[in-house]
Amino acid sequence: INKAKYEDLKKKKIKTKKREIKLLEEANFYSEEVRRIVSDTYGFEDLYKGGLSIRTPLNSNYQIEALKALREGLEEYDRRHGWRGPVTNIDIVDWQNNIHKFTPDKSLNWKLAKVIDVNKLTLKIEIEDKEIGFIDFKNVNWTRKKSFEDFLKLNDIIYVSKIKKNKWNLKQLPKINGAIVVMDPYTGRVLAMVGGFSFKLSEFNRATQAKRQPGSAFKPIVYAAALENGFTPSTLILDAP
Repeated sequence: INKAKYEDLKKKKIKTKKREIKLLEEANFYSEEVRRIVSDTYGFEDLYKGGLSIRTPLNSNYQIEALKALREGLEEYDRRHGWRGPVTNIDIVDWQNNIHKFTPDKSLNWKLAKVIDVNKLTLKIEIEDKEIGFIDFKNVNWTRKKSFEDFLKLNDIIYVSKIKKNKWNLKQLPKINGAIVVMDPYTGRVLAMVGGFSFKLSEFNRATQAKRQPGSAFKPIVYAAALENGFTPSTLILDAP
């Protein structure tokens, strides 16, 4: 550049651009476990002020699928036990300002909705962003009820997930919980870890912090040895004396 250009640029302020940090909401349990281990190993100061660069073997695709599989399994089991009731009941116009403590985990893609009209086979709802939607009774047979009038009333607050356009599905937070860990059998690297249904509801990691019976913990080793020797899940074993 020439001197004139140099002098002109010299007068301008340097603008910095912050690096965009993308967070994988589905990996909250995994990242928190890493944070806990690093904190225990190196201490608080080094973790937050030491400029550490931490790399993990996390596979984002495995992580997303593991979380999806766990949630689907827990929801399926929970639905077999029927409907337990709405989140709460709020009889005010600006109900959206009173539901923050019930807001679901972002990765669930659920919304909170208010019941504004109840018929036997159709439920009219107002979503938290003021969108109007409908739920068909044919999609909620798992509630073990004969109609919407049997288990929901005006101003009930419920969880819903979108099917298409203005059609929604009724959701319920499972009472049961679980965990999934995906490991590379040759290296021991942890490729995915899910410690529960929702990190927002409970940060307790059931994969690493829960206590298990020794017998149950040993079962995967026995099953792995059997599969390695040609047995299948349908193989019959005679256990007579």
